[in-house]
Amino acid sequence: MSAPAITLQHSAKEWEISRASLKVRNPNNQANDWLNSILLDFEQRKENGEPIASIEHQEQKADAWYLVKAIPTGQACLACHGSELKPEVKNKLTELYPSDKATGFNLGDIRGAFVVKKHP
Repeated sequence: MSAPAITLQHSAKEWEISRASLKVRNPNNQANDWLNSILLDFEQRKENGEPIASIEHQEQKADAWYLVKAIPTGQACLACHGSELKPEVKNKLTELYPSDKATGFNLGDIRGAFVVKKHP
């Protein structure tokens, strides 16, 4: 199942699920300053040896409660996010996302994060 489908499937009125990344494909997933600092912290935690599966951040902010969970790059992700893309994939990505920065990932990299926002 693709990340956009997962996001839509699990969103509800009181819950909002989105994605963010340091290397975005869709400009709508650009991290704000708060998320950017969390994503940079995730990268440092990975470098320090923390398993990606356990890398998350929870925070209660004035507007909502947030859970930010790292997305590991799996084998299937590499078809569209890896370093060596098939020409037809690369051409389609260029057509749909001319400013695409979401390639060049390796197996086990942090590709971004799911952001769960629980409205009060």
